[in-house]
Amino acid sequence: MRPNVESTQLIARPVWENPRVHLLDDIWLMTIVAILVATGVPWFASGFEVDLAMASWGLLALGGVHVAFTMLAAPTRSHGKWRDRVLTLLDIGGVILIGFVWQHVGGLQNPLFLTVFALPVMGAIFLSRWHPYLIAAVSVVAVTVVALSQAPELRWYASGLLGNDTWLTWLFGNQSAVPQPSFSGFFAPSNYLIVLLEVFAILLFACAVAAEYVGTIFERLNAHIVMARTEAERGQEMWAGLIERLPLPALLVDPDTLRVVASSEFATIYLRAAEIPLEGRPLFEAVRVSYPDVVHELIVGSDGGAPLTVIRVADQLRVTHVRVLHVAHKGRRLALLTIEDATEVFCLKAALDTAEYAALVIDARGLVLAFNKPAGALFGGAEVGADATPRWWEPGLTGRRKMHVEIGPRVYQVTSSAVSLAGEEERIFTVAFLPVARAGQADPFATGSTVVTTTLSQLR
Repeated sequence: MRPNVESTQLIARPVWENPRVHLLDDIWLMTIVAILVATGVPWFASGFEVDLAMASWGLLALGGVHVAFTMLAAPTRSHGKWRDRVLTLLDIGGVILIGFVWQHVGGLQNPLFLTVFALPVMGAIFLSRWHPYLIAAVSVVAVTVVALSQAPELRWYASGLLGNDTWLTWLFGNQSAVPQPSFSGFFAPSNYLIVLLEVFAILLFACAVAAEYVGTIFERLNAHIVMARTEAERGQEMWAGLIERLPLPALLVDPDTLRVVASSEFATIYLRAAEIPLEGRPLFEAVRVSYPDVVHELIVGSDGGAPLTVIRVADQLRVTHVRVLHVAHKGRRLALLTIEDATEVFCLKAALDTAEYAALVIDARGLVLAFNKPAGALFGGAEVGADATPRWWEPGLTGRRKMHVEIGPRVYQVTSSAVSLAGEEERIFTVAFLPVARAGQADPFATGSTVVTTTLSQLR
């Protein structure tokens, strides 16, 4: 919140934060877990050989890929083309490492492991729309290379398609004259292996197509989130400016530390804190409350108010009505404390309550708006909203009238006055009852002008 409303509002430059990289990082963590499952379950169910040492090195390298993704996803890292290229290389390197691990945990003897390659393909959509197809192609190449290295019949079939086996011999050496079974105790024909690789390739590219659709949905949702955040930030700035310009003392307080986070201009003037800013000061040092426990409970608890709260401002005591409303501001739960000065109202009420006469305030419809303590004692049923008819108390055309009425054992001098309201035709009326004599005296002042009225007992 800006301490000076007149100064220019500057919005901080947002740091780079790509939620897609975080999702890619999470998918690679899921890939490592899936590798452990796809290795352990078939291993216990069958008898293929597992090279634990080499597989462990491959998993350790995949853990390094995961750590690299985590470091690159940090918002403090600057964004550039080099970052995108590094992410692409890490993704390709991770797929190659998965093929390396598959080679040492059964290879073609463990076809269930091939389902692991679907996770990097789906996760590549968080880099760009064409990345899933690239990762699918790299996965197919990696699996094909591992399959050719383990199945001599596939190398023979590939050399027949290409017309020579020069590059196969360069990669895998001379083919064995006696073909070795791909499965322990089971001879898999080359047709089976070819169909397995074809189905694997089709499924991976189908995953790439599905990943593109998922990416489209993600982009739409991410766009809505960005728009919502932008609107929320604008709303917070407007809300903060509104607090600063509130036409009453207002303080924004942190409930955990009880320190003032921000304040309105009227709070600075009212609390006479021009020399020492209110921001950052402890609340009860900036606002000296007679009973701080009540205000403290409101701040750390739920919303509410504390009427007749006494605050010391400089050398004066001020009677106020403190209200607390909890609000969310910049991701934190803060307490908005407003101070409504009620010193004048309290003093007037105290003066009326200690006066010798009863006083009523009545609106144009004849309903009681307010009364003092002597009026409450004089009219036992008096309450705000009570009906004060018949309207014998109206002052008439002059706007002011005096009369004598008999209420119970006493005679009262009644002074009725009309008070005009700005811009309204209706008026409100003040009626004061001053005891002057005991009942039964027709002319208590012996002037011959006293009129004894009907006895009034209550207001209904």
